[in-house]
Formats: sequence, C-alpha cells, structure tokens
Amino acid sequence: MMRLAARSFAHHRTSAVATGLVAAAGTALVTAMAGLLGTGLSAAEGDRDFLVQFPLILGGWVLAIVLFAMISTIAVALHGRTNEIAGIRLIGATPSQIRRMVAGETAIVASIAAVPGLLGGQLLGAGLLAGIRSADLVDDATGYSPGAALPSIATVLMLGAAVAAAWLGSRTIAARSPIEDPTPARMRGGATRIRRIAAGAALAAGLGSATAVLAVDADDILTTALTGPACVLAAVGSGLLAPELIRAAHRVIAKAPVLRSGPAGHLISRNLATAPERIRPAVTFLTLFIGVAAGTLSMQSIESGYGAGGSDGELMATINYLVVFLIAAFIAIALSNNLIASIARRHPEFATMHLIGATASQSQRMLIGEAAAAVIISAVTGAFGAFVTTVPFAVVKTGDPLAAFAPWPYALAVALGAGTTVGVTAAAGRRAVRAAAA
Repeated sequence: MMRLAARSFAHHRTSAVATGLVAAAGTALVTAMAGLLGTGLSAAEGDRDFLVQFPLILGGWVLAIVLFAMISTIAVALHGRTNEIAGIRLIGATPSQIRRMVAGETAIVASIAAVPGLLGGQLLGAGLLAGIRSADLVDDATGYSPGAALPSIATVLMLGAAVAAAWLGSRTIAARSPIEDPTPARMRGGATRIRRIAAGAALAAGLGSATAVLAVDADDILTTALTGPACVLAAVGSGLLAPELIRAAHRVIAKAPVLRSGPAGHLISRNLATAPERIRPAVTFLTLFIGVAAGTLSMQSIESGYGAGGSDGELMATINYLVVFLIAAFIAIALSNNLIASIARRHPEFATMHLIGATASQSQRMLIGEAAAAVIISAVTGAFGAFVTTVPFAVVKTGDPLAAFAPWPYALAVALGAGTTVGVTAAAGRRAVRAAAA
C-alpha cells in the first residue's frame, strides 16, 4: 500500500499540493501555540499566566479547526479520483486497503509539509510574542524560548491528525461499489447518519459550552475560554450540515422564478438540485469562517461594551483579534484550495457546456452565482450560530442579550468570506472555462 501511495502521490500533484498547503498552515498554527506555551512555562511569574492561558485557549480551537479542514480537503480531493479508485477496486483492492493508501499518501504529504510548517510556526510564534510585548501585556525582556519538546509534540500531533483525517475522509469513497451505482442508498444513508450525528454532537457541545458561561463571574477569563470553543463547535456542526442547507436553498430558489431567470440562473438551480457537492466545500468552509469570525468579533464588541479596561481588557482584545486573524488566514487557505480543486475537476462539464452552445461568460456567471448562493447560505447559518453562542456571554457581561447582535462583527466576517470566495471562484473559473473551451 505504501508503494501504491507513493505512485498515486506522484500522479496527483494538484491534490497533494492542496493537502500540503493545509497541512503546512495547520502545523505552523499549532507549533506557534506550542512555542508560546513553552515560552510561558519558562517565563517570569508576572508573564506566565497570560503566556500559558493564551496558547492553551487558542490551541484547542486551532487543532479542532485544522482537523475539520483536513478531513474536508481530503474528501474534496478524492471526489476527483472516483474513476481511479473504482479501477483499483476492480482489480481486487478492499475498502480498507484504499483507506490505507489514502492515509499513506497523506502521511507522505504531511511529513513533507511539516518542515516548512514547523519553521513557519517558530517565526509566527516569535511574531506573536513581539505583538504581545508591543501591547505591554508582558515584559519587554521576555524572549521567545519555545524549547524543542512542545513544538515537536505539536508537529507529531499534526501528523497524527492528518492521517486520522485521511482515514475518516476516505471512508465514503473507499466503500463505494466500483460497478453500477457508485453511491447506493444503503451507503448514503449510513454516511449521512454518521455526519448528522457528528453535527448534532458538535452543536450540542457548543450550546452546552455557551450556556455554561451563565454560571461564571463576568470578570473571569473562563467566560472567553467557554464562549470561544462554543462558537467553533457551533460553526463545525453547521458546516457538517452543508448538504441539508443547500437543499433548503434550492427549495427557496424553486419558489422564486426571478432567481432562475436567464441561462446562468437556470444552471445554478439545476446544479443545486442535482450536484450539490459542487458548492458543498464553499458552504462548509464559509460557514466555519463566518461562524468563528463573527462570534469572536462579537465577543470583543460585547467586552468593549462591558467596559473592560486595563490589562484584562487588552488581554481579551488581543486574544479575540488574534483568534480571528489566525483562523481567518488558515481558513482562507483551506477555502481557496478547495474551491480551486472543486472547479478544476469540472473540466468535462465546462467542455460539454461549450459544445452545446454555452458561452464562456455564461459559464463564468454560473460559477459566480453558485459562489453567491454559498455566501448567502453560509452567512445566514454562520451568523445565526454566532449569535446563539454569544448571547449567554452578552447576558453575563452586559445583561442585554441583544448586545450579541452588534452589526459590524457580522458584516465584517461576511464581507471577508464573500470577497475570498467570489474572488477565488472568478479567477479559477475563468481559467478553467477558457481551458475547457480551447
């Protein structure tokens, strides 16, 4: 299986690059948190609390998001290899062998990506500490001293998470029959049940973590430590429900003829009905991004309204803004990779559309329309999850649940997500459509 994995890796460089970029970015984030934790453990007493609490709070969020992003990225890449995997199954490979092959490929890619990821993580950790020092949250004499043990453990954890993501992400495609219907109802039902159970568990855990804030004192840092993961869990659970969200959006479009006007509108409606997996990656990652970004920025808006000042207020602001920046950068990489891979594998569709008379501009408008639909779906779902999980935080801090609905955090999160999605879709779509027409 490792020999087959190595050969497959060589023949699927695009998928390998997409997986490698996500793995490298994830490794950089996790090892940066480990480096800050190592620095905090060796720091002076006055600086130790912040430098230990900050990476512990943020590190858990990052690891959960990285694992989710790796599973989604691998699943998207494998959808473009259906025929290859069916051929391997026809010559006798079992589903477990296919999953081992994918896990082996991912282990190779993640191991290669771990080197720049580890180096980038050390630079990121040092940069974060410099920013923390400039905010006067720690003493200027505190230097970056990550040690070797914690960054190494974080790298090993990332490799393990990547292999686990490959094993989980390849489950469905490895179980498909190589003949007749590739997605029999029995298998679809089993995969759907597992996905819905996972989504329900994430949503329940998120709501539980958010609600627990009501029993915490308003000045306790635990309010942030509980609400942050609640936003992440709610966003992950909502992202797992992307197929159901897309079907609901199609039902809305079906009842509004104006949304189906013109060739592009008709194609968008048809694609949402017959091939929802085409925009599923965008909905999944956008929901995750908007939910986490809007929730975290909303927390900071509430914190500012609460009037937290001094070092505690600066500490909260630093945590919240850095959470948004780091997670936004990582999800932007993962989202872009998935959009590019998803559009690239639609080459036969674009070629067929060209042959039956569709113009390049019509195909491009169809792609932009699909991206817009993904943005609307994700904005509604992500914003709702962020609002629900930050209401208890608002109640504890201000006594007013509507403080969780300050408009600018949601507007900023949606604008950033929409800009990334539409921009990448337009650029990748233009290149793919022109290549198919040629």
